[in-house]
Amino acid sequence: MVKFNPKTLIMKYKITKEHQIDLTLAFATFRCFNEQLYLLKGSHSKVVKLKFNRLIKLARQYEDEMMKNMGDSVEDLDGVVDVMMDVINDVKIELEKNIKKGEDAK
Repeated sequence: MVKFNPKTLIMKYKITKEHQIDLTLAFATFRCFNEQLYLLKGSHSKVVKLKFNRLIKLARQYEDEMMKNMGDSVEDLDGVVDVMMDVINDVKIELEKNIKKGEDAK
């Protein structure tokens, strides 16, 4: 787990606290996106599978690069990601309920 030190990030890159929050949320959102991609792995074929695998590889490389550049400047990023994934899972459950209602109505 990477820990966040706001003073390090602000001093190193001279960014505002608002920008720091935006970066943390963007990176957490990206990590959630990457996790969703992983859940779809194996569901494609042919050209789509090739492009999908490239996307996953690129996402992994981006995350690795971000982690290198951020060092220990992310305060409990995993906690933010966990909360975002909880929201995504809640939305998924609601979508599944709505789809089931639609199927039951037919």
